[in-house]
Amino acid sequence: MTGKKGLFGTDFSRMRALVILSVDIILVVTLVLLLQIDKLVNGTLYGYGLTFSTSWAEPYWAMLRSSLVLIVIAIIIISVVELPYPSFRNQKNKVEDRE
Repeated sequence: MTGKKGLFGTDFSRMRALVILSVDIILVVTLVLLLQIDKLVNGTLYGYGLTFSTSWAEPYWAMLRSSLVLIVIAIIIISVVELPYPSFRNQKNKVEDRE
């Protein structure tokens, strides 16, 4: 695919980078919102009569930690694997041109 050259190569790769960065931003915002929910549960709700019980706390902690880990893994995978993809492709093309 040919297109105008720019900061990230072609227009296609610039659009791809913008989509990847947008997804990363969405995941970071989701991470912050989950932490705010945790702050709400562990702070504010006790003022409204929430009583601690391991019957709800352990599943809550497990789901919260699992969610946080999955979001961080998604951010890492998207950033490390997908974002540099156009530069990997350009390097592959340069190697093929040498041969």
